[in-house]
Amino acid sequence: MGKKLIIILGFIAAVLAVIIAVTPFSNLSVIPIAIAFVAGLIIVFLSKKDNSKTKSIQYIFLMVIIALVLTVYKSVYYTSEVGNTEQLEQRDEENLEDSKELLEEIDFDEDI
Repeated sequence: MGKKLIIILGFIAAVLAVIIAVTPFSNLSVIPIAIAFVAGLIIVFLSKKDNSKTKSIQYIFLMVIIALVLTVYKSVYYTSEVGNTEQLEQRDEENLEDSKELLEEIDFDEDI
């Protein structure tokens, strides 16, 4: 029962890691990669104790490697480009001036 549960946990974490690794949130895939890797190590130790061979260990580690390669690739080669910020700064200054003019036009009652 325990070994099957860890295998299922390892598969779910490995598949989740691969899915997250191909999305823009690839930096978050490190957490399921670590969970799947630890689950794979636990399965290795349990299978050595039982002298049983399981293909699931190989599949989990294969998916972990794929997710890790995708994550590292995206973190190394992904560049975020910053556009022309002069227009944004000019728009912010105009909005600030408009806000000041609106506040100056408002009459506050001193009776309150």
